Amino acid sequence: MPTTPTLPQPSPGHIDAGARLRRAGLRVTTARQVVLETLAEQPHTTVAELLPHVRDRLRFASTRAIHDVLATGVSAGLVRRFDTVGVAQRYELIGPEHGHLLCTNCGRLDSVGTAEGTSAPILTGVCSHCAPDGHAHLEPAR
Repeated sequence: MPTTPTLPQPSPGHIDAGARLRRAGLRVTTARQVVLETLAEQPHTTVAELLPHVRDRLRFASTRAIHDVLATGVSAGLVRRFDTVGVAQRYELIGPEHGHLLCTNCGRLDSVGTAEGTSAPILTGVCSHCAPDGHAHLEPAR
């Protein structure tokens, strides 16, 4: 039985949201900074998943405000939106190039290091949370 490749996981880092906003020509606001910083800590997240983390730092943040910041970030090239069929929209900060794995078991979207011969924008397989060995695995090529 052929084995499927295991992919390394890149680690999220701290960002200077204010500097990113200024470089994109956007006004620096507290809401924008908090949403971008939280997104850096919680990549591949939905607005619903992001909301409680943003509210930990910005008590009265609304779902609408987060949507607005993310939409502005997408338009300015700061944020990437994933529209995967059957899965809620997920967001991540634009950063170093890396691959993505959509878990066919739970729908989770994870960053993965690039694997030789993989150029698909979103690969499918089993995420590290669902895999018995704790490592993400690509589905075998069909």
